[in-house]
Amino acid sequence: MGRRRLGAGAAMLGMVATAGVVAAPAAGAAPATVHTADFEQDTGGWSGRGTAQVALSTDQARSGAQSLAVTGRTDTWHGPALDAAALLPAGSWEVEAWVRLADTTPEPETDVVTMSAARTPTGGATAYDTVAWQVAVSDSAWTRVSGTYEFGTSNSGLELYLESPDATQAFFVDDVTITGEAAGPVQPGTRTDLATDFESGAGGWGPRGDAQVATTTTDAHAGSTSLLVTNRLQAWQGPALDVTDGLAVGETVQVSVWAKLAPGQAPASLKVSVQRDRAGASTAYEGVSGAAAVVTADEWTELRGTYTLGAAIDTAQVYVEGDVGVDFLIDDFALTGFTETPLQDVPGLADVLGEDGFEHVGVAVDQRETVGRPAQLVQRHFDAITPENDGKPAEIQPVEGTFTFGDLDALLDFADATGTDVYGHVLVWHSQTPDWFFLDGDRPLTNSPADQALLRARMEAHIKAIADHVDARYPDGDSPIWAMDVVNEVIADGDNANPHDMRDSRWFQVLGEGFVDEAFRLADRYFPDTALFINDYNTEMPTKRADYLDLVAGLVERGVPIDGVGHQAHVDFARPVSWLDDSLTAVEQLSARTGTPLLQAITELDVSDSKENNGADVSNGTVPQHSPAMTDQDAAETELGYYYRDLFDMLRGHADSIESVTFWGISTGRSWLRTWPAARPWESPLPFDDDLQVLPAYWGIVDPAQLAPRPADQLPPRIAGTDDVAADSTSPAGARVQYRLPEAADTRDGAVTPDCAPAPGTLFPIGTTEVSCTATDSAGNTSNPSTFDVVVTPPATETELYQQINNGPVVRANARQTVQLVVQFGNRGRGVLLGDSFEYSCTQTAGPALALDLAPGSARQVANRDYPAGQNGNVTLRARPTQVGQATFDCTMSMTDSKGAPVSSTTTVTIDVRR
Repeated sequence: MGRRRLGAGAAMLGMVATAGVVAAPAAGAAPATVHTADFEQDTGGWSGRGTAQVALSTDQARSGAQSLAVTGRTDTWHGPALDAAALLPAGSWEVEAWVRLADTTPEPETDVVTMSAARTPTGGATAYDTVAWQVAVSDSAWTRVSGTYEFGTSNSGLELYLESPDATQAFFVDDVTITGEAAGPVQPGTRTDLATDFESGAGGWGPRGDAQVATTTTDAHAGSTSLLVTNRLQAWQGPALDVTDGLAVGETVQVSVWAKLAPGQAPASLKVSVQRDRAGASTAYEGVSGAAAVVTADEWTELRGTYTLGAAIDTAQVYVEGDVGVDFLIDDFALTGFTETPLQDVPGLADVLGEDGFEHVGVAVDQRETVGRPAQLVQRHFDAITPENDGKPAEIQPVEGTFTFGDLDALLDFADATGTDVYGHVLVWHSQTPDWFFLDGDRPLTNSPADQALLRARMEAHIKAIADHVDARYPDGDSPIWAMDVVNEVIADGDNANPHDMRDSRWFQVLGEGFVDEAFRLADRYFPDTALFINDYNTEMPTKRADYLDLVAGLVERGVPIDGVGHQAHVDFARPVSWLDDSLTAVEQLSARTGTPLLQAITELDVSDSKENNGADVSNGTVPQHSPAMTDQDAAETELGYYYRDLFDMLRGHADSIESVTFWGISTGRSWLRTWPAARPWESPLPFDDDLQVLPAYWGIVDPAQLAPRPADQLPPRIAGTDDVAADSTSPAGARVQYRLPEAADTRDGAVTPDCAPAPGTLFPIGTTEVSCTATDSAGNTSNPSTFDVVVTPPATETELYQQINNGPVVRANARQTVQLVVQFGNRGRGVLLGDSFEYSCTQTAGPALALDLAPGSARQVANRDYPAGQNGNVTLRARPTQVGQATFDCTMSMTDSKGAPVSSTTTVTIDVRR
């Protein structure tokens, strides 16, 4: 894929504004007007972009007597332009222009106009930013086209311009103003250390949300006072402190605070986070890397980590959050400068793996990785980035029709400036998608045709808006986005009733399986030059692999424009590498079988060293807290190095089909595993540690000879989950079920045979029986039990049980005399009814109270034999009425057939009692 080049019209960046220009305000100054153009005297520095021609005109004017006429356009990006490189430094700017279409036809005319900026960071490539997107304008009135334009780069070129998707549309412009301020004084070297010990009060700390905070002398880490936090109704609620003065763009700080739970609280997870705010941009919430732990009421625990401010701010606050409802104390907070260790001079991962045939070696990032030492690491080791969260539906379109591209644009700016490719993530997902997608007002959408049409329209509007924004940034088609996750995590982990065990998401509930086809077709329409991937986790697990490949095969068969298959590879170091190997091979075999080449990508790689593994479904709710799989951290990190060695040895064998490998985070401190669903400070899932230094995982990829000797085998085998087993009974006792043993493997021994109880071939009773399996390796490590159900169900009976009352359903009787009824029954179907399963009961439904029961010996007589097809028998019912009237009963006979299927027959009988 080609790299991005300067777009047409870049030569205009050399022009200098000649009128209506004032000096940019100093950083931190009050907003000021830096440009005005009323076109009464001259063009105010505005000129034609591309073939566009601009001239003063008296044909139309919003104020005064003249405006700027724009004619001669032959392409969408042609229009009036202003060289703003010397005018606008990094900062936040309000840009306003008034536009009216030329009156060229007898009928009223409407169109749309977009305000854009071609911005060239110093030393980087041109980026195309949107200031105001497709504002509706007409030839009958003046329309305000305005927006907030914020950027943090130093630029060698900056051109503001107006454009229209109608390549030949002529229009007028008038009364242009630009106001705002340069970025505030948040620069490296100007920050201030902060500290609070609560000995003289709260020290500026206050509550977030419903939380309540108060100093207390009941306990303290040092001194005599700490801060008590109570009434936390949501996880994000807790104590907060303004730390604006303590932060500077690109400068890493260390954050430390001591925490202890209030008496009587069970252990809970707490972490330190930062909220940063900037006018005109969305609020960002970011964790402090490493500052998370499981805290108890027994002792004080330090929450300590590092944080790098990734963009200019107006304000920022640090806060402590954690499990809902937990009361806790904090003490001895400090935010100080952090002495960063220089990056090591070691081979770049992208260089090493590129030589092995991997086209892209990427990493998941947000703005914190676009500045300072993290940005240096990205550029040294990776040639692609994935927006960790900034491309997800909730980030892009939190409110219907309101699109927020600022955070995504910051990553695209970084990609443009550094020549880095981008793997887009994600267009359609069940998680981190706003609820409004699936609502009509307050009403949940159903699968009605009207609701399906609404959801399809919303899907298209979302995908189209992203594509339009990207196209506006890169009008010459040189976007850095080479690939895109179109749909994400559509397969459930367990067996369900949906085709391919598809996740029962709102997308599926409304649109069915076809929503995947629809998403890919829309993505292909709007991103025609981008490789389109499906993506999921646990694709290495055998049962999920089968479902995933079945879905992909169906897409290929239906001609859906899918280019690649993504494997998230959120694995742990006891999960056999061979399982992912089998999945990659299965995709290659599918490509060969269908004649449709499918790319593959490892999309979200990290390797947990926790004992428990709960996959990657972040919408799965509360799960049990994790624990380290190995007690010695150094040994665990060494074992991770050997796991990465084996993993990449395997991946190199698939380099012809693997187009990309992406690590899910730049360092262990930035990994989601450190805090989800609770603090896990031991996790070292990535090649670089909290201080961005190489870990054994790095050497496992690059040069395994550098690894320390491998620790003794402490990791048990893994048993792959298996679907429940269904079987038909062969007798009333059930069935002997020869189920297939689940797959089990060990990272050192390879395939192992699990022990399961009840064993295959056991007689399983009718109903549900749990099977529990364990596996043991040659070192004596035994896995946790893995379970599945064997469900034995009788097949549909071929018998037909009938019963009838001899002499009819109405029997006459006298009060205080015993009456007997003879009931004939039999088998009118095929198969055999078992006599020893006979049961009979009568339930009165009307009339005077009366008991109707089997006569003594009747049940024994029936049970003495079985009843093949055509065989019948008799039973006798007996009653002794005491009251006059008609007593009515429903009498039910129940038996089972020879395979255990229950059979019944109900008849109604009335006893007419007279004196």
